Amino acid sequence: MIRQLITDKGVPYISIEDYINFFKKIPLKYWSEKPVFYHKDGKFDALGFLGERVHAFTLITKTLDLYFQDGINMQITHVLDNKEPKFINIRNPKERFLTALEYLKDNTSKGDLNRAYHKAKAILHGRYY
Repeated sequence: MIRQLITDKGVPYISIEDYINFFKKIPLKYWSEKPVFYHKDGKFDALGFLGERVHAFTLITKTLDLYFQDGINMQITHVLDNKEPKFINIRNPKERFLTALEYLKDNTSKGDLNRAYHKAKAILHGRYY
């Protein structure tokens, strides 16, 4: 399902709109309300939904992490764990993450996204120091 909704091949960067459309399709009952390490007891955080596991990121997860980190100077884990002050009043984890993605979309340029995407590719292939 991930690859059907999030295009990471033959593009200059992964569209934030692809991430938004992906997360909108996931029912709230699968979102963890408490901080988890990707998944626990049938509940997931956003990176867990995308397939990230301990010491095993993917191009899609690393790109999203760098969009937050390099694009708007936020840690994605702070958004997920409800520690990011800008979104701390949003208790619903799905709504909080979608709001953060909209903020990300509104506050990054195509150049920011392109640089982060290519940095993620370099990290994935062990070429970023």
